[in-house]
Amino acid sequence: MIDNITASPIFGLVLTGVVYFLSQLVYRKYKIPILNPFLISTVFIIALLLIFDIPLTDYLQGGQWIIAALPVTIILLALPLYRQIALLLEHKFAILAGISAGVFTSITSVLILSKLFGIDEALIKSLVPKSITTPLGLIVSETLGGIASVTVIAIVVTGLMGVIIYIPVFKFLKITHPIAQGIAIGTTSHAIGTSKALELGEVQGAMSSLAIVLAGIITVISAPLLLVIFALFPM
Repeated sequence: MIDNITASPIFGLVLTGVVYFLSQLVYRKYKIPILNPFLISTVFIIALLLIFDIPLTDYLQGGQWIIAALPVTIILLALPLYRQIALLLEHKFAILAGISAGVFTSITSVLILSKLFGIDEALIKSLVPKSITTPLGLIVSETLGGIASVTVIAIVVTGLMGVIIYIPVFKFLKITHPIAQGIAIGTTSHAIGTSKALELGEVQGAMSSLAIVLAGIITVISAPLLLVIFALFPM
């Protein structure tokens, strides 16, 4: 009986929706960053699949629908950005500089640490797009010759870590400007972080949405070039 249920394409979709809804309730009640709905949902679904020995292929039949909807969700984030267009134009150079600095720091830190610890080249190429949204990250990883599954894991972990630490970091560094907060979150933690940036305010959400797009574009352009430059300086 259970095999018939899990084999249905609806199973993965319904399971994800129900688990995420319950995770949202938990997060809203306790407001603890570690209880991020995305993290709780991921852990809980993995546990269910393992406990009941449900094949991943069964879950992905419905889960693929959610994956296919990811680009649409990014487009929807354009609404708060449109509402803040005047603010965007007023601070356009500072915003572009901040996103560019974030992308450069993200990529170079991966390259430097990977060389220091002697990480395999394929893994390095897989980790380079860790801070951009999944659809663009997979394109960059494939273009560079990385491993798609490693890239996805790196993107998810990076997003979750950003969500967990951004409030303590903002407090410690006294980052209070909403534009700076939004750009920082979107550049480092892509869509996962943007969902939390929207909780801080519409300006933060709008700037984070913008950062997702620009950080992805800048990474696509700069990552191959930075890899070539670092290859010239063996450590």
